[in-house]
Amino acid sequence: MTTTSTVLLLDPSAEDEIEQLRLAPRLASLKGTVIGLVDNGKRNSDVFLETVGRLLMDQYGVKMAVPARKAKGANSPAASELLDSMAGGCDAVVHAIAD
Repeated sequence: MTTTSTVLLLDPSAEDEIEQLRLAPRLASLKGTVIGLVDNGKRNSDVFLETVGRLLMDQYGVKMAVPARKAKGANSPAASELLDSMAGGCDAVVHAIAD
């Protein structure tokens, strides 16, 4: 006796929609710019970024280094408000993402 059965397989994964992104244009110079420094909240990242800010101002003519800290810590994305603030007030941003 031969039995035939059909199995219906469902694939619950969504199809990826690839979003085309481009890198921001490179600054012609750092002289006179405002650079945002986003601290991810890990140990000593604030100290590291403070040093980076001083070096940028002393050696590359950056006008101002603007510090900021991610509110929810290293494992969470930066809040939209923080990113919007940095994008609106800074020419470029350095984001500390590791120890």
